[in-house]
Amino acid sequence: MPTKPSHHALILGGTRDARQLAEALATAGLRVTYALHAPTGAVATPAGCSLHTGSFGGESGLADFIETRAVTLWINALHPHAALMQARTVALAPRLGLPFYRLERPLWRPTSSDRWHQHISVEALIEEVANTKPGAGPSVGLRSQTDAQPNTRDQTKPKRVAAAHRLLLTVGPQSLADFLPLAAPPVKARLFTRRFDTNRGSEFDALVTWIDGLPDPSRDAETALIESYQITALVTKNSGGPRPAKLDAAAAFGLPVFLLSPPQVEGPAYTRWPDIRDAVLAVTDLR
Repeated sequence: MPTKPSHHALILGGTRDARQLAEALATAGLRVTYALHAPTGAVATPAGCSLHTGSFGGESGLADFIETRAVTLWINALHPHAALMQARTVALAPRLGLPFYRLERPLWRPTSSDRWHQHISVEALIEEVANTKPGAGPSVGLRSQTDAQPNTRDQTKPKRVAAAHRLLLTVGPQSLADFLPLAAPPVKARLFTRRFDTNRGSEFDALVTWIDGLPDPSRDAETALIESYQITALVTKNSGGPRPAKLDAAAAFGLPVFLLSPPQVEGPAYTRWPDIRDAVLAVTDLR
């Protein structure tokens, strides 16, 4: 008869790395609860784990959850921009006296072909967009600056400059309201944002153009989307991890990218989930 795992790990998730970590620890023999504070749409339970979704009820609620569920160690593998929960875990960890780990995703870094404008606040980002004149945007039928074939006739034609920005806004549903001033003066941009479910919020319908679907891992697909909607700039969050195709597509068209940097979190952290997995297994004598 198999013995019950002696350790219960709580993983505060929100990234692909967090899910991989949860499944790896469950496979290694730990009891694992994978928690998501504000998921978008239905969430599949990581293999071998329990799933908790929704609020814990503040800092005291999180502490009660850890005590009543007999959690023996916990891991902050939150999305880098989950500022409230990030701060809550950092404040609570010393008081609980349990092994506590933090998984930190390395942020994206610009390449020589990127036109990035990075900011630490939404207000500063919006101000720079307001001070940046919209460009021409992609020409219909032109895949990218690097892929396009020379065309003498096109070169003699002046490109039509957009009257206002047409922004591809990929900041997540929880943050969308913070960026809606981009649609108002002085920017008065037209906003395009993706959502794969129907829980969009009618208050946004008059201010954004919805694009059905998820981010595509293919640069060609993201390039086609930018071209189809005549996007003049990308507004997104620097969430770290693997570089997404949308950044490569924007670079291919020479579009400016306005990025919001995540809040800084103090204290030691692991930057790869295999390392934090090994550290946890060493503490629990399962490695």
